Amino acid sequence: MDEMNQQEALNDRQWSQLWERYLEEAIEFDPLTVHEINCIVPIPDRAGVLIFTDTEIHFSKINAMKTLHRFSSAHSFSDYEVLSICLKKLGHFGKYKMPWACPFFALFPLEGKDQTIWLNPIKLSNVFKAEARYFAELTNGLRIVLPLHRRRFIKRAEIACLVLATIRRGVFHYAIKGDEPLDFLYFPDTPFARLLRNRPCLKMFQTPIGEINRLYQQTYSLYHCEPLMDDPEDSDHIDWL
Repeated sequence: MDEMNQQEALNDRQWSQLWERYLEEAIEFDPLTVHEINCIVPIPDRAGVLIFTDTEIHFSKINAMKTLHRFSSAHSFSDYEVLSICLKKLGHFGKYKMPWACPFFALFPLEGKDQTIWLNPIKLSNVFKAEARYFAELTNGLRIVLPLHRRRFIKRAEIACLVLATIRRGVFHYAIKGDEPLDFLYFPDTPFARLLRNRPCLKMFQTPIGEINRLYQQTYSLYHCEPLMDDPEDSDHIDWL
């Protein structure tokens, strides 16, 4: 990628004409009309994010984390905070920058803050370096400037794929036959997918079937019920106990 073409890569820390173009094309984000997200990119120096799918661009006025929470709630997918607690407890998926996942796709954050880029590892076509900077290219043609090095980027994508495969095995193990994570992942024929196929983390499952779901249900109950039980004013209003 030469210097002129670098203007065709979105940078969440620098405004450009590309941001103007994408904002003009973007439609208001309605989580019920979006089925799979390729990436969520914060708008530099402004509130809100752009959400990219295979064919559309959506605009949300709230930050990336709140947008993802809204999407999860609309589709009855996992609560990100609860899922993160579970993944940390299991100890096989790292201790920070946890991915978000549902049975159909996953997203991983590039940095540990609310307003950061979230990427779908299955939708990544390539990652490369040009003029001392790293870039990611997605299968829909979008290019993004990365705020971290290639090795860390690949590791986070690898973990997100392992979490996705583990959740899919727990949900679909009767319908999908397989013994390793790659059996539950559907990669496109891209350089990045071929790279992920050879990663050691995706050669073996680290947890028993359904372990994430079991721990999630347990943790979800504690996470949402304990604050109510600790507040005597609220406890009188819990009719379902």
